[in-house]
Amino acid sequence: MKKRVILLIVGAALLALAAAAPSPSASPSASPSSAAAPSDLRADESPSPSPSATPDPDAPPAGGWTLTLQGKLKRVLPIAKVKAKVAWHGELAGDINPTLRYTYKGQSLYKLIGLVDDKKGGFNVARAKKGYKIRFICRDGYKPEISSKRIIGKKKWIIAKRKAGKLLPGGEAPFRFVGSFIKPFNGKLSAYGIIRIRLIF
Repeated sequence: MKKRVILLIVGAALLALAAAAPSPSASPSASPSSAAAPSDLRADESPSPSPSATPDPDAPPAGGWTLTLQGKLKRVLPIAKVKAKVAWHGELAGDINPTLRYTYKGQSLYKLIGLVDDKKGGFNVARAKKGYKIRFICRDGYKPEISSKRIIGKKKWIIAKRKAGKLLPGGEAPFRFVGSFIKPFNGKLSAYGIIRIRLIF
């Protein structure tokens, strides 16, 4: 009898505890409709970077154009140091390439050669008469050559830096070789884009 009473008391206590327990609540986790974190945004929703500008192949280098002269000596002349006092009038040269029918101004080639053809200073006529090669090295890789014998007395065979009063434009820059050697249908020696002149003895 006593055991039955004890069991009834224990059962009642368990029922009371079950009734007092709180009911389950909704999960505190965010619903699927919650806003996505910035890292979850689609890649195409962010602004795309602007494409980098294509470099201009005819733009001068950071330090500006120079003319390198190499012979017995070596000189590197900034474009501002190359004089433009000697003129060649392409507009008077007849039926030549239309792009050359302008007034070009620069320095006589023989005077530039005279800066590096020996250590004495001035154009060495005797050495030029013996003959050596003058090579023009251009930006596009073109490397025409002439004999030193051809420039003797040619004061208006010039390395030009100006055309129609302005610095040479586009692919002609920074220097162009012009002079009376330019004939109709024969302007091959008019090298442009010159950056170096080398004497080959």
